[in-house]
Amino acid sequence: MPVHKLQIPKSTWIQRKILSAVLAVVSRPRTVLIAAALVLAVSAFSASRWLNVSSDENDLFSHNVQFFRNFLEFDREFPENDAIYVVIEAADPNRPIPPVLRWTAAADAVERNILATARQYCESVDAHVPREKLGSQGLLFESPQELAGDLNDVVRSAEFVRLWGEKNPAFGPLPRAMVDTVLGRTPSQRFLAALNLKPDPEATSLVQHMAQGWADALAHPHEPIRVGANVPNLGDLDLSSPRDLGYYWEPDATDPQARLHPADARHLLLVRVYPKINFNTLTAAEKPVAAIRSAVTTAAKDFPEFQIGTTGRPALDADEMAVTDHDSTIAEIIAAVAVFIGLVVMLRSLWLALAAEMALAVGIGWTFGWATVSVGKLNLLSMVFLIALIGIGMDYLVQILMRYRTEARRHGRPKAIWARVFRYVAAPINTACLGAAGAFLVSTLTIFRGAAELGIIAGGGLLLCLLAGYTVLPALLTLFPPRLAVDVARRPTGQTPRPLGWRRLILPALWVSAIAALSPWAPRARFDPNLLDLQAPKLESTRLIGKLQAWSSVVMTKDLDMLARARTAVERLPAVESTESVLNADDNYRWLRAHQDELPKIEWSPPAPIAPADVATLMAKAKLLANRMEQLPGAAGAVQRAAAAEALRTFAEAAGHASAQFASARLTEWQNVFVAELREMLSQFSPKPLDLSKIPLELRSHLVSADGTYILYINPKPTLNLWDRGDLSLFVNSVQDAVAAIPGHPDVTGTAPNIFYTTRAVRRSFIQATSYALILIVILVLIDLRNLRHTALAISVLALGLPLLIELMGLLGVNWNFANFFGLPILIGAGHEYGVFMIHRYRESVGDPRRVWRFRDVADRALFLCAYITSSSFGFFWAVSEHRGLRSLGLVMALGTGCIYLSTVMVLRPLLLWRLEKRGARISNA
Repeated sequence: MPVHKLQIPKSTWIQRKILSAVLAVVSRPRTVLIAAALVLAVSAFSASRWLNVSSDENDLFSHNVQFFRNFLEFDREFPENDAIYVVIEAADPNRPIPPVLRWTAAADAVERNILATARQYCESVDAHVPREKLGSQGLLFESPQELAGDLNDVVRSAEFVRLWGEKNPAFGPLPRAMVDTVLGRTPSQRFLAALNLKPDPEATSLVQHMAQGWADALAHPHEPIRVGANVPNLGDLDLSSPRDLGYYWEPDATDPQARLHPADARHLLLVRVYPKINFNTLTAAEKPVAAIRSAVTTAAKDFPEFQIGTTGRPALDADEMAVTDHDSTIAEIIAAVAVFIGLVVMLRSLWLALAAEMALAVGIGWTFGWATVSVGKLNLLSMVFLIALIGIGMDYLVQILMRYRTEARRHGRPKAIWARVFRYVAAPINTACLGAAGAFLVSTLTIFRGAAELGIIAGGGLLLCLLAGYTVLPALLTLFPPRLAVDVARRPTGQTPRPLGWRRLILPALWVSAIAALSPWAPRARFDPNLLDLQAPKLESTRLIGKLQAWSSVVMTKDLDMLARARTAVERLPAVESTESVLNADDNYRWLRAHQDELPKIEWSPPAPIAPADVATLMAKAKLLANRMEQLPGAAGAVQRAAAAEALRTFAEAAGHASAQFASARLTEWQNVFVAELREMLSQFSPKPLDLSKIPLELRSHLVSADGTYILYINPKPTLNLWDRGDLSLFVNSVQDAVAAIPGHPDVTGTAPNIFYTTRAVRRSFIQATSYALILIVILVLIDLRNLRHTALAISVLALGLPLLIELMGLLGVNWNFANFFGLPILIGAGHEYGVFMIHRYRESVGDPRRVWRFRDVADRALFLCAYITSSSFGFFWAVSEHRGLRSLGLVMALGTGCIYLSTVMVLRPLLLWRLEKRGARISNA
C-alpha cells in the first residue's frame, strides 16, 4: 500500500488535504521552489515600488474617533505643536544669570544661522515677536500685572516726560515761568539740570544711555539719528527678562520653584522652528532635524555661557526613529545569529539550520508583498513585524525540522518521511500559527490603527512563514537531503523503567508554591502611562522636553462670545493657572480705557532747538551731573552710577571736539527723535480697539487661524505634573466638565486631552486585543483538540506562566507601559503553542504505543528550541536597546516566554506523564 495511505487512516479531512498537498510538493520540489522564488521576486519588487513608509505618529490612531479628529484639526489650524523648539538655558545655574541682551543675542544668532544654513528645511523660524511690528497695540498683549506696572511707571515719570514734551513744564515747587530760567530753555538742558537739583538713582540707566547716544551722534556724523541706535529705546531700559523684548521666556518645569514660585524659577529662552517634513520614510524627520541642529550648534559656539539644544515633537520623533531603527537593526542581526547558532546546536546539522533560515527568509519576503497588498505602508509600530516573524515564525519551522530529523533517521523515502512528519506536526503547528496570527489580527477590531496595521502584516506574515514550512522547506530538503545517522532504537528495548507515580507531581507543586510565594510582588507591577519614560534617557530631546510645560487644553471656535463663555467656565478652576486668547487683548483694552484718568496729561509741543551757544551749557551740566552721581552715597548701584558718569564725560568731550554749529544741529535732531519716541510710548496707553490685521504673523497665528478660528489656551497649574496620569486626568476632566456645561459648547482638544484620551484608548485597545486573542485561542484549541479537558490543559500553561511573569516584574521593579503592554496579546498568541504541542505529544503516545515518550524526546527538544528562539529574539531588544520602550518590551517578551515554557515543562509535562503512567503507557526515562 502507498506510504501516504498508511499514514492517514485516522486523520481528519483537513489533515488528509494537507498531507496530499505536501506530498505533491515532495513530488515536484523544483517546480515548488521556482514558484516560491517567483512569488518572492514579485513581493520584493512590489514592496520596493509601492510599499510606502509613514513616520507620521498621527497615522497610528484612527481618524474617525471624535477626540482625535478634533486634535488633528487643532494641529492643522495651529501648527505650533509640530514645531522644533531650540532651548537656550544657562550653562551653569549656580552662576549669575547672563544679561538679558546676551540671551536675546543668542536667540537672534540661532535664528540667523538656521535661516542661513538650513533654510530649505524650514517653513519659518520664530525667535520673538518684534515690538516695532506691534506698534501701539503692544500693551494689549501684556499680562495684567505687567500692564499695571507699566501704567504705574508712566504715572511716576510724568514730571520727567513734561520736561521733554511741554513748552512750559511744571517742575517741583518752581513756577512754570521760572523753569526755563532755572533749568534751561531746551529739554536736554532741563533734564540735566533737574537731575542736578534732584538726583534720582532710578534714572541712572537712562542717563547712561542718553549720554552714550549724544556722544555717538556727535562721534558718527554720517549715522542717522534713530531709536535703537544712538537714541535709547526706552523699552530696552531696565529689562527684567527677554520677555520684555517679545522673546519666549518660560520657566524650567524641572525646577521645583516652577511649581511653587514660577517667578523665582530658572528660565529658558525658546526659539520655534517650523520644519518641512514629508512623512514618507521612517527617517523623514532626521535630515531636517539634523540640519537645524547643526545650525544651532554653530550658533552656540559664540555663547559659551549658555547650553543650547533642540526638542519638540519633530525632534523627539526623529531621535526616537533613529534610536529604534538602530536598536531594532542591531537586535535583529544578533537575534538572527543567535537563532542560527541555536538551530545548528539543537538540530546538529548546519544544512538543516540553513534550510530553516532560508525558509524563514522566504516567508519574510512574502510578507513584504503581503504588506504592500493589504496595508500599502509601514508605520512606526508595524515596522517591528520582522522581529515577530524571527521570534515566532521560526517556531513552526523548528517543529517541522525536529520531527523531520527524527523521521529521516528512520525512513529513506521522502514521501514516507514527510507523510509522517506532517501527520504529527500539522495539527499543532496549524493551531499554534492560527492562534498567534489571530492574536495579531484581532487588533483590527480596536481603534488603534498602528496596532491594527501591525496585526494585519504580522498576522499574515506568520501564516506565510507557516506556508513556507509546508512548501519551501520540504522542497529544499527533498532536493538536498541532509546526511543523518540511522536511528536503530525505533522501539524501546529492555525492561520498562519503574514508574515514578506521585513523584512526578513534585515539580508542579514546586511551581504552584513559587507562584504563591511571589504573589505579594504581583501588585507592584503597575501600569505606568508616562510616555516620557519610554524614550532613550540620554537623548537631548528627551532631556529637554521635560523642561517645557508644553501641554494645555484648547477650545476653538469662530464665535468670540462662545470663546468668552468658555473662558469664564474654566478660568477659576483649581487645576487651571491661566488662559490665553484674543480676549486677553480685549481685557487690556477695556482696562486701559477705564484708567485713562490716571495717565498724565501732556501738552505736547515741539522741543526748543539747541542753539550753538547752548552746547557749552550742556557740556557743563553734563560734567556737573557726572560729579554728582559719583558722590551719591550707597554701594548699591555704584558700578552703574560710575558708568553713567563716564558716559556723561564722554559726551562732554565729544561736544568739545565738535563745532558748536554741528553739535547743536545733531543734538537738536536727537531731541526731536527722542520726544517723538516719548509721545509714541505714551500713546500706547490710549490704544484703539484690537485690530488683528495689524498684528505680526508670529503672534496672530498663535491666536487665530487663517480661516478665522479663535483659540483659547487653557494652561494647567504649575503644581501639576501632566506627565503624571493622575494630574493629567484631574486637569483634562475638570476642563472638559466645565466646558461641557455650556449650552452648545465647542469641543475641548489640545495636547493634554489628546494624550489623555489617546493613551486611554490605546490601553483599552490592548485589553480588548488581549481578551479577543484569548477567546480566539480557546476556540481554536478546542476545535483542534475537540476535548474540553485537553483544551483546558493546553491553555493552562498561560494561566500558570503569566502570573509568575507579573510577579517577577513586580520583584524586578518593571511596570507595564504602552510598549510592553502590547506584548501581552503576543505572549498569549505565541505562548499557547507550548501547551498545544505538549498535548499533541501526549495524544500521540496514547494513540500509538510505539510512539514512546523518551527522555529528551523530540517534542521536548523542539519546545526548548522554540522557547530559546523566541526568548533570545526578543531578549536582545532588552539587552542592546537604548530606547526604554523597546527594552521593556524585549524584557517582558523574553521573561514571559520563559515563564510559559517553564510552566509547560514543570507542570503540564509531568502531569501528562503521570497520566500516561496511570494508563499503563510505556515511558522511557522521561
